[in-house]
Amino acid sequence: MKQSSNSIIIQYAFFTAVATTVYFLESMAVRALPLPFLRIGLANVVIVYLLLNKSFVFAFTVNIMKTLIGGLISMTLLSPATLLSLSGGILSLLVMWVLLKSKINFSIIGISIAGAVVHNIVQILCVRWLIIPRDSILYLIPVLMLIGIATGFVTGIIAYELSIRLEGNKECVKQAV
Repeated sequence: MKQSSNSIIIQYAFFTAVATTVYFLESMAVRALPLPFLRIGLANVVIVYLLLNKSFVFAFTVNIMKTLIGGLISMTLLSPATLLSLSGGILSLLVMWVLLKSKINFSIIGISIAGAVVHNIVQILCVRWLIIPRDSILYLIPVLMLIGIATGFVTGIIAYELSIRLEGNKECVKQAV
């Protein structure tokens, strides 16, 4: 059954609002930490959910809007943080989509881990290219990959559980393990 344009707009608005709220709250919470650039990426649960249950375009649009609106609300829109978030978010979403569409049956958790690791690597490469033009910054890549594995695992589990609860059955999502 085809959805009305109003229904689609409401869905975009709802998922953008949820993702932006989580993005903003997480960005405020991590400012108190000694390493304020380390985030779990809980807003990406929404993006992974949308990629699995809606479409790439839906997930892409909400991802961009989450970053831009979140940057505007947190007053970081014109900072390098927004560019880093956009670059990591776009490329990680693309990698997750390719894995989802591949003939290999990647789990939600595996797709989420890959997205988190790619997000971190892209961000550190952008930092090297735009902010700190020293190769020594690249020594952080192994640490950021480990962090990406941990955070991707957490967001993957949450996205899996969210998919089951919102879609009502386990057949709507790929096998978790």
